[in-house]
Amino acid sequence: MEQPIRPMEPISWPAPFDDPLWQFEIKWDGVRCLALCGADGARLFGRKGSDWSGRFPEIEAALRGERGIFDGELVVLADGKPSFPAMLRRLHRDRGPVHYMVFDRLQDEDGHDLRGLPLPLRQAALPDLSGALRRVDAVREQGTALFQTAGEAGLEGIVCKRLDAPYVEGKSPLWRKVKCWRTITCIVIGLDLERGEVRSVRLGLPDGSAIGSVGGLSRAQGEELIAAQRAGGPLRCRVAFLEWTEEGQIRHPRWQGLVRQKA
Repeated sequence: MEQPIRPMEPISWPAPFDDPLWQFEIKWDGVRCLALCGADGARLFGRKGSDWSGRFPEIEAALRGERGIFDGELVVLADGKPSFPAMLRRLHRDRGPVHYMVFDRLQDEDGHDLRGLPLPLRQAALPDLSGALRRVDAVREQGTALFQTAGEAGLEGIVCKRLDAPYVEGKSPLWRKVKCWRTITCIVIGLDLERGEVRSVRLGLPDGSAIGSVGGLSRAQGEELIAAQRAGGPLRCRVAFLEWTEEGQIRHPRWQGLVRQKA
């Protein structure tokens, strides 16, 4: 088996929509993975072509006996919801349960290329999945309602896919992603000052990992933060953001304020 093509990726879209020519799926907050399955077992590849074979033995074991090429997302679930930081730790160093959320099939068990078929026919070729392998559910036409459900559940957002679209390499407007704003409680690990005012706040998680920085604080917010830092003790804050990068950094952060310590 050779390394697969670059996976099809959605473009960012500003708002959810309803359309009978489209289907809508929950966007799982994990890392993209293509699985090449053959007589000699399964090989896993990341979005940029990294060979992950041997890194997720439970997924390879679950795919044993399958044939063809599958597309999906590797996720780690925490309290029933995907956790991107946990997925990154699992990818690089940790052990622990991981799931493969499968949403497309690019080649069938006989080696036939399915990429030119419309989406429903490719997904109809997916086998029954269980255990560590899960099939991503989809709804047709009602994208706005699914987006609202995703936001209320604290999920990343939705992916919108044109029903008659073939599978094409790289980014395509035939697939669109709509992100929900999310919030996270962070540790303040440092301040970057300019002329005595807060220019940005460096952020981290309780496990010590740095996740980026946020700016845009008002003068009053900066003064409050400096005073709290001088008072001593660890500082926690709330930050809104759109998504995690594959390097474990938050993207498009917005300052929400300090988290007050309970007396």
